[in-house]
Amino acid sequence: MTLLALTPVAAAGGGPPASGTSRTLHYTCGGGQRISATYATFRRGGPTFVVLTWRGRQYGLAEALSASGARYASLAGPEGARGGLEWWEHQGEATLSTFVGTDTGQTRALLTGCRAGR
Repeated sequence: MTLLALTPVAAAGGGPPASGTSRTLHYTCGGGQRISATYATFRRGGPTFVVLTWRGRQYGLAEALSASGARYASLAGPEGARGGLEWWEHQGEATLSTFVGTDTGQTRALLTGCRAGR
């Protein structure tokens, strides 16, 4: 799997340039847990990034390959996790998972049944 790095524009902060777009969605997941996702594209036709806000921390993930739905991944995860994070949204429902160690082919779900606006 190839993961994308943030561009200097994205890393510099201050939001996307005039040609970019962003939107924030607030999700409620199983067990009542909440997570926010800000989706940003920095140039037309370019990759999309997501910044997740969960448990008071922010995590930046880059668009990744998926057979269906929108999938984002990062090799960095929350403290105590041995692997990175994966955010996968498909047909209005999202899942947050952590990779099992350094194997990006195996995940363990952290949040399931996440739906925007609930």
